[in-house]
Order: sequence, then structure tokens, then C-alpha cells
Amino acid sequence: MNDDEITRSVDVPVSPPEAWDLFVHRFPDWWPREHCFCGEADLDTVFINLDTSTWGEMTRRGACRIWGAVLARQPAQALTLSWQMDATVSPWEPEPDATRASLIDIAFVPRPDGTRITLRHHGFSRQGEPHAQAMRAVMVGMDRWREWLDLFRGFAAPSS
Repeated sequence: MNDDEITRSVDVPVSPPEAWDLFVHRFPDWWPREHCFCGEADLDTVFINLDTSTWGEMTRRGACRIWGAVLARQPAQALTLSWQMDATVSPWEPEPDATRASLIDIAFVPRPDGTRITLRHHGFSRQGEPHAQAMRAVMVGMDRWREWLDLFRGFAAPSS
């Protein structure tokens, strides 16, 4: 791994179609509400909308804040998202210039006991400095994707 990307994997005990459905269509059920632009108190829902090719959040007042685009999708196999966020401000703000977005590639790979989901977040340098360094500090330094994928694993395989 270089400092322009982070790759994390998680195994879940469900088939690739089930993992895809949980990851994409039930995104609001597992994504941590505290990790949103508007703040947990104002958040209505988060979404991955395959019809509009966007992902982001909706506030209780009806404002839509786009986190990025759905760039490619192969149901039960792969999903590519852009990540249009400015990590130099707090709370983060959407980055309006899509050419400055980092990219997220997610693969859903069948395994004998379920699915391995491998997420590669890359292209931080597309954001330019100091934005790229701020994003690296959070996504790599704080290992946010490990945290978020662990939440997904717990959602996909709740203990009985």
C-alpha cells in the first residue's frame, strides 16, 4: 500500500447477492449516523441511490447532501463510488469539483463460507494539498474504513 490508498477487507457469512443487498440497499441500517455532514441530530437518512447514481445523506429538513457518485456497478460483484469530501474543514463539506474526488472500489468475492468484501479507497492526491493530506490522516491514520467495515460485518452477521 502507498500513502495514496487504503485497502481493507471483511468476510461476511452471506452470499454475494445478499452482501450486495445489505451493503447497498440497507446502507442506512449499518452506516454510523455520527459520520455525516449534517450531524446526527439533523440526519434523516443516508443512501446509495442506484437510480440517480449518487450517494449521500438527507437531512430532516429535506436537504440532500451528496457525498459522491456511483460511477460503476455490477450487482453482487462490484461497486465504484467517488468520494467528494473536503476533510480540511470541520464538519466536512461536499467537494463540488468531481475531478478532485477520491475513488472507492468495492469487490464482492464469493468464498465457501460467504463473501469477502474488499474496499480500496484511492486517489487522495486528486484532491490536491492540503486536502489530500487531511483525507489521508482520517482515512488511513484513523483507519475509518476498518471501523466502518467492522460495523457492516456486525450488521451482516448479527450474533444469535
